[in-house]
Amino acid sequence: MMDFGGFVQGGWGWLAAAAQNAGGLAAAPAAAPEFPFWQHLFRVAAVLSGMMGLLVLGLYLWKRWGGLRPQGMSPLIQVLATHYLAPKKALILVAVGKERLLLASAGEQLQLVTSLAPEPQAEAPAPPLKMEKEGRG
Repeated sequence: MMDFGGFVQGGWGWLAAAAQNAGGLAAAPAAAPEFPFWQHLFRVAAVLSGMMGLLVLGLYLWKRWGGLRPQGMSPLIQVLATHYLAPKKALILVAVGKERLLLASAGEQLQLVTSLAPEPQAEAPAPPLKMEKEGRG
């Protein structure tokens, strides 16, 4: 027989005990089992907060390292800047590969305003020339 925390121990024995108590036979009062409620509540709260902390840490690391994106690869389409003109109206600067596009967004419409020249590659500055001192003396 299954034991449900000591409530069903001898089959229908609890019914016989209840009948004896109702019949006027004085039985010793059953002591309530001691249950350390605050200790269990603290333990549950500690485990729950630890699990939530691990979840938040995992999400932070996931976002920081870019999820499952391969290392060294940048997305093909990047939104470089957005300038809002009015509600639901904006100018959007987008880079697609090496080309830059200026788009206008109005409600659910998106239109190409112009294609901009690609950003020039930054050249390394030339090393400064050595100046010779005049008047060697």
